Amino acid sequence: MTATGSTQDPALPTPTEDSLSTLALAASQLEAQQWAVDRAEQVLTDLVQTAVNDGLETGSIAAVAGLTPEEIEQISTEGTAS
Repeated sequence: MTATGSTQDPALPTPTEDSLSTLALAASQLEAQQWAVDRAEQVLTDLVQTAVNDGLETGSIAAVAGLTPEEIEQISTEGTAS
């Protein structure tokens, strides 16, 4: 059997194009996940602030939210869930 050359079908992506497509897809998925995390953190912050304003106990809020009482205090004064 004789090799006739190593030309690639122009309709198929080159390995570089395929890698770049995969990279672009991964970056896009990461951006979407980061947006979802940012939104979830904002919702959590809003709900924690509402609970604090409603007079609920810091320890109870922390237990339900999966945060420490210190984090609840930070959110109630600074307004961030990070």
